[in-house]
Amino acid sequence: METIYEQRAKIFKAFCDERRQRILELLQSGEQCACKLIDATGMPQSTLSYHMKILCESGIVQGREEGKWTHYRLNHDGCSLAMDLLQSITTERASEFPCPVCNPKKTVEKEYIPMANNPKLYVLTGFLGSGKTTLLLNILDHLKGRKVGVIQNEFGKLSIDGDILRNDDIKMIEITRGSIFCSCLKLSFVAALSEMAQLDFEYLFVESSGLGDPSNVEEILNAAEVASGKKFDFGGVLCMVDALNFLQQVEDEETVNRQLKHCHLAAVTKRDLVDDATAEAIVEKIRCINPICRLEACTMGHLPMDFLQDDLLLYQWAEGEDSINLKENKPKTLFLNFEGEVEKDKLIAFFQPIIPSIYRSKGFFRIQGKGWMQVDLVGSRIDFKPCDPCEVSQLVFISKIGPAVIKGILSSWEENVGLPMKLKN
Repeated sequence: METIYEQRAKIFKAFCDERRQRILELLQSGEQCACKLIDATGMPQSTLSYHMKILCESGIVQGREEGKWTHYRLNHDGCSLAMDLLQSITTERASEFPCPVCNPKKTVEKEYIPMANNPKLYVLTGFLGSGKTTLLLNILDHLKGRKVGVIQNEFGKLSIDGDILRNDDIKMIEITRGSIFCSCLKLSFVAALSEMAQLDFEYLFVESSGLGDPSNVEEILNAAEVASGKKFDFGGVLCMVDALNFLQQVEDEETVNRQLKHCHLAAVTKRDLVDDATAEAIVEKIRCINPICRLEACTMGHLPMDFLQDDLLLYQWAEGEDSINLKENKPKTLFLNFEGEVEKDKLIAFFQPIIPSIYRSKGFFRIQGKGWMQVDLVGSRIDFKPCDPCEVSQLVFISKIGPAVIKGILSSWEENVGLPMKLKN
């Protein structure tokens, strides 16, 4: 049975985001289909689903299924309850709760002492294309000769980054088709952690999906310790911040906010590709979300490695909470297989019309006159670099608009490439 305090907490949570306030304004004109709310707010489907879940749990909004879409309306009883709650909080009552900014809690300094005989575990997060794999490769090179394990999480079933990381000297477990922080894969993540705990590692690195929200990472680590009987020396969460795309991403994606909120070290990647004014705006935004995390610049995946000796948990800002990664808001992924080779300009032309509809695309492709290339699309930037030959050219797409992206991919491929290919779920 839900307590009155739990009910009140959900109501306050519903009001504490400007995007949810915008949704409530839109619903004042009457019931709205989710598709209309997506158009009106400019949010991707997964982000809207997250905000609607919070509004519905508060009781302020109700939803009903109709066909493929959910229709939402204001709930009169829930709105009345919210109004009564807000009116009951007087100025005198509010004075009992000091402002955490004006009266911050003092951090108790402590000397970092590693846990003996337990693997040091770090989690790498950051939105799609922020540079997690590049950083991890540099970390692994720095720790060459040490006993290191990697758990690598891809959102799609094609393990593009897994192929890049694969090394005979590194023990690696791959978890694909979702986020390791989502209920749909949490058990797989716990099982992978338990397996790694039985091996004699000095370090274990977890590279999460770019859409992963690590808010519940410590809960998962606790579950793995119970399952394996071995404790991890949790080193902290490192969050990669894409300097080229961050300021737009943080406005559109709740995941970006969560990744920063729950990190201990934020590394601004691609710093060399933005001017000083943009860099200052990025730092200011980061500090609005997480005022105390350690902050570093990172170019070409090069980060000061002294973080391995630092007690990053001293920089913890937020307590653990439920992850926003849910089975219901899992984005659609598609996979393109192609035999043959394509001119580079034609492949670039193929991408252009679908860029607004996808979070990310990456893969390996045989380019006419250049051979095999690793292809990486982040935002509107497309990068190519040489790679080892593959059996077949492959691309993975993560959709912002659900299955509707299929039509755009097929039509753009036919118009710009015009050769046989296979597109699969």
